[in-house]
Amino acid sequence: MINKIKGTRDLNPREAKLIEMIRREFLDKARAYNFNWIDTPIIEQAQLYKRSVAGSEIVKKEMYEFKDKGDRLVALRPEGTAGFVRALVEEKWYSHFKSNKFAYFGPMFRYEQPQKGRYRQFNQAGVEFLSEANPYNDAEIILLAKDILDSLEISYTLKINSLGDLNSRLIYQEKLKEYLLNYREQLSSLSRERLENNVLRILDDKEDNKKDFVKKAPKINSYLNAESKSYYETFKMILKKNHVTFQEDFTLVRGLDYYDQIVFEFVANSNKKGAQSTLIGGGRYSNLISELGGPNISACGWGFGVDRCADLIIEEMNEYSYFIDKLDEKIDVYIAASDEENLNNLFSLTNELRKYEIVSEFSKEILKSKKIFDKASKLGAKYVIFNDPFDEGKIYTVKNLTTQEKIKFAYTVDGYADLLEFLATDIEQLNNLVIEEDE
Repeated sequence: MINKIKGTRDLNPREAKLIEMIRREFLDKARAYNFNWIDTPIIEQAQLYKRSVAGSEIVKKEMYEFKDKGDRLVALRPEGTAGFVRALVEEKWYSHFKSNKFAYFGPMFRYEQPQKGRYRQFNQAGVEFLSEANPYNDAEIILLAKDILDSLEISYTLKINSLGDLNSRLIYQEKLKEYLLNYREQLSSLSRERLENNVLRILDDKEDNKKDFVKKAPKINSYLNAESKSYYETFKMILKKNHVTFQEDFTLVRGLDYYDQIVFEFVANSNKKGAQSTLIGGGRYSNLISELGGPNISACGWGFGVDRCADLIIEEMNEYSYFIDKLDEKIDVYIAASDEENLNNLFSLTNELRKYEIVSEFSKEILKSKKIFDKASKLGAKYVIFNDPFDEGKIYTVKNLTTQEKIKFAYTVDGYADLLEFLATDIEQLNNLVIEEDE
């Protein structure tokens, strides 16, 4: 037997349906904020990530990179922003489209230790907003993220911080490095490396950030210049005015190196002991686009860990009645014939209903009444359509299995309209349907 690759997973129908529901919720909410769908390749030149996220763990340890048959060094995308910026610059999207808001959804790849909610192939959604450095723009993408998680009934804590502008950050990095050099031997080997090239990342190191001397390290909020401080205070005011609850975390720096000014994370509040994971994280990036050859455009954005969100919903399913109902493998209509004569008509009727996106299942064998209802019940059907042996001609019965209400209808245009009107009680997509009657 050939097994799946470590860190990948097979989604059963229920899990796949949940991922699709999250995708639709994300795209619907993003569209309400005027974000437009884009798609970029899952394979890029490795150099793209080495330039955009050079100092991160992604490039150093987690990136899937290899030489293709043309001897080109390529990589499977580990995150979405770099590929978006590459497309933006190469295709000149910044000048060809009226929209400056972009949304995407797709698989990403990172070679990291698999665990619950963390896979080597994972689904990630993201938004990128080409916008001047304005706190209202940063707040807008946070409100979008909040709307998505609220619609999915996810409990979370929003954590925010300011990294300040470049000048503020450079001063802070020097002060932090100066302080941590006193404790160099107490740092992990990875953090000792970071002292030289990425000192901010020591603050969110999973081992070192628990140590007292790291907790007592200088905080960046003490080193923000007047302009950065004003930006951050305005940002917080906007969130409060829009009833967004947040916690300030002055050690929050995010794992990617291109952020400045505002950074944030939505962290899951799980009932599982110690199970706190980041669901959505992002911030502003002012220099990445120009560093990759584009114009001097600032932007803000975030990435959404779809699989983590799905795993959380499944783990706590008993508290998510909305999802229990949505994820059950139910159908709208079960259709069966009790004799050979009506088999073809009911098969044709089944295919007509499917044109209206009514989930329908048809029995290819002749069934007696009791068996028809047994099968419909097992499939979770809302309705059953069948022919009564005592009815003559093309007369059929439709029954609501919840209310037990039923009607008979003729297999004509008028009769078909009667059927759809009856089904519309419980089948949402039929509510606004208009059926043309016979002249």
